[in-house]
Amino acid sequence: FMQLQTQTLTIHNDGQVPCQFKFINKLEETSFCRDWLNVSPPKGFLLEGADLEINLEVFVNKSTATQLNLGDEKIEDILILHLDRGKDFFVAISGNYCPSCFGTSLPALCYMKEPIQDMPAETIREMCLRPLQLNEFSDLEEKPLDIPKEIWMMVDHLYRNSSQQEDLFQQPGLRSEFEEIRDCLDTGMLDTLPGSTHSVAEALLLFLEALPEPVVCYSFYQECLDCCTNLQAAQQIICRLPQCHQNVFKYLTAFLRELLGNASRNNLDEHMLGSLFGGLLLRPPPSSPKPDIMAKKKAQDFIKLFLVMEQDLH
Repeated sequence: FMQLQTQTLTIHNDGQVPCQFKFINKLEETSFCRDWLNVSPPKGFLLEGADLEINLEVFVNKSTATQLNLGDEKIEDILILHLDRGKDFFVAISGNYCPSCFGTSLPALCYMKEPIQDMPAETIREMCLRPLQLNEFSDLEEKPLDIPKEIWMMVDHLYRNSSQQEDLFQQPGLRSEFEEIRDCLDTGMLDTLPGSTHSVAEALLLFLEALPEPVVCYSFYQECLDCCTNLQAAQQIICRLPQCHQNVFKYLTAFLRELLGNASRNNLDEHMLGSLFGGLLLRPPPSSPKPDIMAKKKAQDFIKLFLVMEQDLH
């Protein structure tokens, strides 16, 4: 997840004339390659006897991780290299994707007592496909965790080490440190997370952004915007969330209130945290248009209810 892998493909024109080439779509496909693959350049011109290197880049992000974790998608593709007035060449692409907690649903992670990379692919798939609303468990079924252990590790690390950290969530982390944090969460190799606090904070944001179903489920999005100034109505919506989503929402907002309690040292305020986490915890359904300024403001106000008004009640 979020780790670039690059290979080069060299093409050589051994003909007697210049030629044009381009990668073309396979039948009934809208793109010539999978979403996790980037090919550069996708077309070009070769003089006779000339060579050209083509970069093949594999990069899995929030848009493609979930299907790879499920096993519905694999790092496999066949590119069709078409020569103008010539024949087609087929280029096979293959690789192995390591399942990651990034891009895995909250309910599935709550069922995983072990690190995700210690689990068979079939078990990961079964846990990911369990019904979202399943809050009751038979006597034979093991009770899931209240919140994913990965969220607990990141938030606990920040709580213990960074509550007074200046500019938390406002400075980027290091890519190399993110990869170490991701591997730690996915393999369970270390008891404590590596990297700087800024890298752990960024990992938490990337984790929330990559969730296939946000902490506040898509189906509640519009209701939340409609009651963004009414704490009681907002609390009732949170109580209707599936249990693990509800637990994570309460856990995260309690952590954010703790950060605000140290505002004089960390320079955080409810407007910044509301804006940042409003866009992560509360996202419109994928089929909806991108939120406009008004919708973003309402999402921010909804989260701020739990940061300010709840704090006043404690």
